[in-house]
Amino acid sequence: MFAALAYKEWLKLRLVFWVPLGAVFVALGLALVGFRHVNEIIGSTMLWYDVALLDKVFYSDLKYVAVFAALWFALFQFVPECTGKRLRLLFHLPVPRRSAVYFMVGVGMSCVVAVCLVAAIGVACIVGAFMPVEAVRTVLFTCTPWFLAGIPAYLGTVLMIMEPAWPHKFLHGAATALFVHELTTTSMQGAYEYSLPIYALACLLWVLPIELAAFRFKRGGAW
Repeated sequence: MFAALAYKEWLKLRLVFWVPLGAVFVALGLALVGFRHVNEIIGSTMLWYDVALLDKVFYSDLKYVAVFAALWFALFQFVPECTGKRLRLLFHLPVPRRSAVYFMVGVGMSCVVAVCLVAAIGVACIVGAFMPVEAVRTVLFTCTPWFLAGIPAYLGTVLMIMEPAWPHKFLHGAATALFVHELTTTSMQGAYEYSLPIYALACLLWVLPIELAAFRFKRGGAW
């Protein structure tokens, strides 16, 4: 049964998966151009000065790729299901409601994680080509909060789509927007290095209302 669910999700995402991935490659291309421009036109010494002392971030276009991917995948996964109330059919399959819903969410989250991994590997390779490994470490710590923002962005969007009551939609949306803004508001290098575990645990709080929203959707009501 889960193979059938996986196939259904693949049908929904197989074509649209490449759009966020394309956004990542565009952002990486802009970062590469920025590094090469400073390195070749001004010099490697100035590049080090800009990054290490002036805290210039040549890869800031990566800041919202995880959030974009999260919104993109959540919309294509759950809007078709909830618009025609087809999600209710999921609750009549010979699998537990909780398992079915979290399986769908897991597929979407896996897509978001895949996009973030490509972005992280790409920016690490670009920075490593121009700067020492210490700079790569700092860059990854700088980007990690941006990538973490994809978790609440995805789950919060799913909650807003699935939740039948408008007050609950508003609360989920407001909480998600505030937290995502907190994770993406700064471009200072390594700003969240020592608080990343706390923010990562906080992201998991968005998992808790998923089953309740699914139960409320099953009971009926306009979404």
